[in-house]
Amino acid sequence: MSASRPDVAEVAEASSMPAPMADPFPSLGESTVPSVSAAAKSAKAPARPDVTSEDAFPSLGAASSAASRPGASAWVSSVPVIQRVTHTASVSLRLSEEQMMKLSTLLQRVQDKCRGVKIEASTTRKTGVTMFIIKGPSESAVQQAKKELSVQLARKVQLSMLIPAALRPFVVGAGGKNIKAITEQTGVRIHIPPRSKDLPMEENEDPLLGEQTEVTIEGDEVNALEAQEMIHAIVAERTSKITQRVASIEPIYYPFIFGPRGKRAAELAEQQGRGEVQVHIPPPMRDGPIVVSGERNSVTDVVQAIQDEVDQMRRLFRTLSINIPKRQHAFLVGDSAADILAATQCSIELPPVHDPSENVTIRGPQAQLPQALTAAIERANAVSVQPLDLRALYPDADEGHARRVVQWLAGRLPREDGVQVFLPRASALDQGLASVDVVGEDAASVMRMHQQLEALARPIGPHAVRVAEVDPLAHGFVVGKKGQGLRNYENKGIDVLVPPESSGRSDVLLVFRGVDKEPRPDEVAMAAALDAAVAELAMTAAQAADLRTEHIQIPAKFHPDRNLLNAILGEDRLHVSLGARHPSKHVTEPLTDDSVVVRGASEAVARAIARLQQLAAEAEQDQIVNGHVDQIEVPGQYVPHLIGRGGAGVAKLRDELGVKVDFGDLDEEARRKNVPIVITGRKACVDEAKARLQAQAQRLADEVTVRINVPNDMHGALIGQGGKYVSRLQDKYDVRINFPHAGGDDSLKPDEVSIRGGKKGVAEAKAELLELLAYEQERSNSESMSVSARAIPRILGRGGAMINQLRLTTGAQIDVESEPSRGSREGTASLRLRGAPAQIAEAKNAIQSIVDQVESEAEIFLTIPSKFHGQIIGQGGQNLRDLIQRAGGPSDAKAQAQMVRFPRGGGSDEVSVRASKELAAKVAELLQAHAQGLADRVVYGAVAPPTTHSQLIARGGRRHSPWLTEHGVQVIVPNWREFAELGTPANEEELKDADPSHVVKVHGPKDAVPKVLDEIKKVVESDAQRRSNKPRSRAAMHARVDEVPDEDA
Repeated sequence: MSASRPDVAEVAEASSMPAPMADPFPSLGESTVPSVSAAAKSAKAPARPDVTSEDAFPSLGAASSAASRPGASAWVSSVPVIQRVTHTASVSLRLSEEQMMKLSTLLQRVQDKCRGVKIEASTTRKTGVTMFIIKGPSESAVQQAKKELSVQLARKVQLSMLIPAALRPFVVGAGGKNIKAITEQTGVRIHIPPRSKDLPMEENEDPLLGEQTEVTIEGDEVNALEAQEMIHAIVAERTSKITQRVASIEPIYYPFIFGPRGKRAAELAEQQGRGEVQVHIPPPMRDGPIVVSGERNSVTDVVQAIQDEVDQMRRLFRTLSINIPKRQHAFLVGDSAADILAATQCSIELPPVHDPSENVTIRGPQAQLPQALTAAIERANAVSVQPLDLRALYPDADEGHARRVVQWLAGRLPREDGVQVFLPRASALDQGLASVDVVGEDAASVMRMHQQLEALARPIGPHAVRVAEVDPLAHGFVVGKKGQGLRNYENKGIDVLVPPESSGRSDVLLVFRGVDKEPRPDEVAMAAALDAAVAELAMTAAQAADLRTEHIQIPAKFHPDRNLLNAILGEDRLHVSLGARHPSKHVTEPLTDDSVVVRGASEAVARAIARLQQLAAEAEQDQIVNGHVDQIEVPGQYVPHLIGRGGAGVAKLRDELGVKVDFGDLDEEARRKNVPIVITGRKACVDEAKARLQAQAQRLADEVTVRINVPNDMHGALIGQGGKYVSRLQDKYDVRINFPHAGGDDSLKPDEVSIRGGKKGVAEAKAELLELLAYEQERSNSESMSVSARAIPRILGRGGAMINQLRLTTGAQIDVESEPSRGSREGTASLRLRGAPAQIAEAKNAIQSIVDQVESEAEIFLTIPSKFHGQIIGQGGQNLRDLIQRAGGPSDAKAQAQMVRFPRGGGSDEVSVRASKELAAKVAELLQAHAQGLADRVVYGAVAPPTTHSQLIARGGRRHSPWLTEHGVQVIVPNWREFAELGTPANEEELKDADPSHVVKVHGPKDAVPKVLDEIKKVVESDAQRRSNKPRSRAAMHARVDEVPDEDA
């Protein structure tokens, strides 16, 4: 069967999963959960799918027309009837010898526990895998048997998976409903950590690119994988996109994947990703993975393309190392590195800034490494660098002096066009390196700037610098409005540098730079001026800011959170610490967990203290008001109903009344007697909650249960897709409706349905159910239809899309009853159509149209060497699209898809063509002709001086000469990438004495290449003749390098 043909057995494989959790974008023939189809592939045994399952092929029938309605009814929009058949599931396991010996006993025990279930086991000797096929009368029984089997035999595993944190509520479900359903069905343990409150996601942020949450699944392998698939399906319901992190690729290959200025990453997103993905590649110095996000199939293609490219790089790339002075490394990043990568296909790898190493690594194709080395050296030496060592200017200064000078210089650097000044980084200063680098292309300008910097920094010795300690809360007063407070110091020749208020630092730097146009005083005078400035700063801070510190005690449970604290402080400059974790030098007494320390201006501190104490008093009063407690007792059997499904009943009381409800022990013994219920909250709310619970308990005491007879094959129609009809009835009449296959009363017969609730509600729900049953029985017409087996995959569509569309448009229920054995393309298959006569007729016409289309198609298999596949397909598939159009095919890319299929990975020579018979034959003919043309191409060499190369490849350097358009012959010059790829010329012996730089390669059809070789020879002779006739002149001395003959070089 062709790779593009969907397999019915694989489509039906999804029937073992519950409908709400099914993957909306399944890959046909692929599943991470062991299944019967996977085992059947290895065992070569036919498997019959359960294509009539409601889970695998959900009914999407439209409402009946007005003319077919039997009368006014609430059920006129119901779906077509679902015909229930035997349910089947499968699981494949690798068993130990001990398990094989006990297998028969285990199977019998599982069958006894799950009544009506039959289990068949078969082991493949070659693989050692045992396949279990489970059949039963209901889906719940089959799934229970599968669960028991997996728990007993499968190995225990712990799986981890990432889900978008924004989708965590949907995975968990209301009150844990979804996670509870998954754990009950699979029996595994699932741990989802609570979402971090510190990282809220914006509403418009893409959840796939946001914060991720790790989910841990523990249990047997089969059920753990099934639970993982179910969680994946829930996430897929909320988004059609995926994000894939490629963590297996070393960061050294990131520049090549990113490409010069992001060109290669953009090509991957546009070509392999079809414009549907985003490719994020972190900088090489970071360890983050490559992230590809977008449409599922496109993301997979992009990731595969990246991995293929990196595999090739690992095989072909080599490295070369060279020492370049550390200060010149800054000129081998950014645009310089991008230019080198574009010109040589090599990357430049530099050590981290804090690493003193001068080693530079060049990575790329071995043939390009010398060229990249030359380019790197030229880039590094293209600028003039003059370092200024600040430590050498002040040999007797302490270690911190250079750092203070750098801080002062940062805002006073002179400027000059074409010259840059690089101050040392903090990490370099920590290592004792205090060199200021002056960089520029003009050496004279660099030297002038260096002299200006030295003249600026040399006078700032240790005697010209002071550090004053000023309370951070007083910095604003020292600076003054718009810096007015610092002007007085500047007029005296002293620069005052105040750290940012948010930093919490108290060190203020004072530098004596002198007054312009006045002689610089001696060291004694400078010291006196700085001491006076420090004293003035202290006085200004003390006068302008009346600071004080208050230490009060507030119970830790009433301490405000950060948001409330910001609201209390407002615009006041205050420092507040809570508890004993942050000791304060302004507080003498020991701190406790109840401590609150407030420091700032006196008035602001008083306001903050009063507000904090008021909030604490209000919180304490609120605790008293909301602390009313009351208790009631109800029979233990009523407690689950009062709690509600997933805790919904308790959550409703909490949300509406703000009360807390606690139930006593709920073990088996407690259920036989009264259970206490404790309610906590405001008194009025507690009384209301108590009344509601007592009223609900009274209604439960008045409950009745009735049973009605409903044929088993009509249960699906009464339940509705996803249980929507039953849920509506239960909510409308406040009753509970149980079906024998839905986990209801074990005493129910297969054709019975029970209704439990209040007398009035039960009677009304029963009447409406019987009305629906009569309506469905009236319109449950059925008809069989035989179709060609070849048409079944097309009728089903990818993931059941086509058959669902037919159900939706026609209103009929369509099921595949029988088909030939798996893999067979011969014979016929039987379809079962159900619904109103008009709906069945419309469905038959639509299906027949699909069958006629399939029968008119032909599939042709060709043998084309895999080495030609890439050239036939062309860049982005353009050559293949052109060929299909030449054959008379459609120009639309979507219509061309799957028409010609090449093997993946290039391992096979078989190419298939599927289209209408006439078009398929024409396409196959053109493909064979193209392949034959590629096979007949040869490579010859010709001697042509470099001065003639531009004439051979056409003006402007384009690679499209008249020889290429007229004869299909291409001329490749030595500096082109394709030169090495073409291999050795057929006339190698004739070229052994020629200069390698004078040899060009001619590639094309063997009957056209000799003609082009003759024309190249004429071009060379004409060029030589022109040069020999050119008169010598003074201007000739200034000829270009490429025009100087080789012997003169």
